[in-house]
Amino acid sequence: MYQRLLNVFLTFFLTCLIGLAQSENPLYESEALSEYYEQISKESLQWGPYRSNLYLGIRPRIPDSFLSGLIWFPADKFDGMRVSRHECNQHDNIKTFGWKRYDPRIGGREIIVDGDIKLNITADFVKTDDGKSWALKIRGKAGNPESVNSVVFYASVEDEAKLILKNDYIEDAIGCLPGKQMSLRGSSAKLGGAFNIDIIEKDTNVHAHSKNKKDDLSFDPFFTHHLSLNVPQDEQWQANDIFWTLIKMNAQELQESSVADIKDYSPTEIFQLRNTQGFEGNTHFIQKTFVGDFEYSILFNMNDSPKKLTDGNIQSKIELTLDDFSSKFSSKFQLQAPYTDLKYVNFAKEILSQLMGGIGYFHGNQLVDRHAEIDEVSFTESKLKGNPEGPYELFTSVPSRPFFARGFLWDEGFQLLPILEYDSDLALEIVKSWFSLIDDDGWIAREQILGEEARSKVPEQFIAQNPNIANPPTLMMLFTQLLDDAKKLHEQQISGSNEFIDSSVQLDDDLRDKLGDLHMEKPQLMISYAEEIYEKLQRHYEWFRRTQRGETEDLERGSYNKEELYRWKGRTKDLCLPSGLDDYPRCEPDIAELNIDLMTWIAVMTRSMHRIALLLEKHEDAELYNRRYYLLVGNMNALMWSDNDKSYCDVTVDDDDHDIFECHIGYVTMMPFVHRVLPPFATKPLLWTLEKIRDPKQLWSPYGIRSLSKKDAFFHSREDYWRGHIWLNINYLALDALYYYGKHPEVDQSVKDLANEIYIELRQNLVNNVYNEYQKTGYAWEQYNEKTGEGQRTKAFLGWTSLVVLMMKMPERIF
Repeated sequence: MYQRLLNVFLTFFLTCLIGLAQSENPLYESEALSEYYEQISKESLQWGPYRSNLYLGIRPRIPDSFLSGLIWFPADKFDGMRVSRHECNQHDNIKTFGWKRYDPRIGGREIIVDGDIKLNITADFVKTDDGKSWALKIRGKAGNPESVNSVVFYASVEDEAKLILKNDYIEDAIGCLPGKQMSLRGSSAKLGGAFNIDIIEKDTNVHAHSKNKKDDLSFDPFFTHHLSLNVPQDEQWQANDIFWTLIKMNAQELQESSVADIKDYSPTEIFQLRNTQGFEGNTHFIQKTFVGDFEYSILFNMNDSPKKLTDGNIQSKIELTLDDFSSKFSSKFQLQAPYTDLKYVNFAKEILSQLMGGIGYFHGNQLVDRHAEIDEVSFTESKLKGNPEGPYELFTSVPSRPFFARGFLWDEGFQLLPILEYDSDLALEIVKSWFSLIDDDGWIAREQILGEEARSKVPEQFIAQNPNIANPPTLMMLFTQLLDDAKKLHEQQISGSNEFIDSSVQLDDDLRDKLGDLHMEKPQLMISYAEEIYEKLQRHYEWFRRTQRGETEDLERGSYNKEELYRWKGRTKDLCLPSGLDDYPRCEPDIAELNIDLMTWIAVMTRSMHRIALLLEKHEDAELYNRRYYLLVGNMNALMWSDNDKSYCDVTVDDDDHDIFECHIGYVTMMPFVHRVLPPFATKPLLWTLEKIRDPKQLWSPYGIRSLSKKDAFFHSREDYWRGHIWLNINYLALDALYYYGKHPEVDQSVKDLANEIYIELRQNLVNNVYNEYQKTGYAWEQYNEKTGEGQRTKAFLGWTSLVVLMMKMPERIF
């Protein structure tokens, strides 16, 4: 599985295997190499727009160190506060936003088209080669050349750090700065020493003027306004609220004044930061108010960085960054017909860039309820009462910056696939971050809601996590298929080449140029990490088997093996959030139920552990996992195949405790097919599955495979989340499975012919619809309407919708 998209990683595993076989010491100097890799990888990924929930917020992957962000609003209207922009919001009238070209190691370009404010913002972000310093160039294109817009950049440092203004205020106007340039000087042990932040405007910028209040320059928008104050570290993320609190103080002061009348002040004047008290502190606001178009740069330079970013070299650095991204994209993604035209290439670049532009760094405690009894029929999420644990940190991509700006375990395995194709080292860094969260029992929380900023975006009933609630182990799914394909590629290479693979190590700056694919060059890195993480993965796997085990006691089940039976724990009457398929129809909650999707996921996980054990030459473990895998498959065939429905189904019991099928044709029943648990010689089950997929009265639509059969009694009922509409993640798995079975030499020709027919049409249906909706709406969407193809639910949902890029890279046909 994923043969076409995982070649970058597969070559690495091949090199590992050959190196182990041919080198006298395959781990030669591996410790030194690992340390050097960690250093240069950390530097290249140190800074980024890692505050995913903001339209633009730069921070490092260092906890409690430095935060920055951008706020903008129309300053000539009293409703400026209402349409102020800072956090990405589903309900903002933003016609489109996101990174159009972006590589987390070097930077890129974000464009925001603001429909309410009639302002287009282009933000270019670049970094020095050593990753220590960075710069932003902010350009605003106003829809009306006379419109007045205010832009506020803020920066906060931790309590022990220092950040002070280098410039002098205008005499008798505390907080007002003349000219086009200002600077902050800072020092932070966490950041590595002293640094400077320079803010430099373009000479042609035009500033608004105070028309009435020239006697009080603190209201005059012509000047740059600066204010700093001390903000507790755990509240610095609320800079936008703090800014507007300060502005409200202006209005309050005028309302209470005995010598001034608020009616004499324009909104542009009232909306100016006023540092009348001469505050100083760890959080700095810099406000500029422009008329029409504007441009200015924000330059962050560490003093010890040998190459500084300046107003003179930033533009050439921007152009080089954009060119480098395009060159790398072209080398990694050769799109296949009919998607070779430039319009599709640009679309794919934007989708990939927006996915990677959503990568965030999160830090803080999470709320965990380790005492709630979740395995009861009456369980509801609202019963969970969390206690803080941590702090933890996570480096992850996010499904949607406006709505799901946090880590989701089952989403991550899908989101990593396009990233893996572009930068395998980056994908591994994210995997490492997730695996670092495996606790002593083997549990990873399915949602990573770390810190108050993340919690502020989540409904209260969903915040607390419970260590008996699982989520599909998609990261292990990725590993499974990765290693399966690696073995095949390895065998091909062994049979075709006897060349020695050099495993020696030279620690030099040339390795920096290989970042992105360094694990292919130096396989010792991955071998070392695999050995290090193996016991944790074993704990995670055993946690799944222990906590999700199905009921067998007192039930006369003719199962193949009573140990390998599983059901989702923590579901409610209406929702099964652990499965990831939320409202997909299930039986009434019962301790005796068995879930075919979970059985499949644990089979995938077991297959993954088998492959990893083989790679590490842990043969007894590999034999155990292999045996368990076939026990799982045997149980699925013995207990969960319904001859009447011609499908695998969930199982529950009747009033006499006899097994009965709960069958709802759709994504759940497709799981054994999309994960290749169905053996290639199972001709009839394969044909029956494909026929259901291709049947317009069941799962087939012109825009993709429906999540639930049109014939099902629950089709489009109630919340209607996973009850009919189209999701890209399962459609991608279906496409990949179609290709696998269509190519497999042991598959009957009748299956191959139907698989090829479905594959050709399904691929084009999916890609064309996502592309058309992106052109029409400016966004990728969480799901697509099965009747009209329209994008719906969450907008700016890159997550697994970004798999469309890999679909475009797939072959046009199987044969």
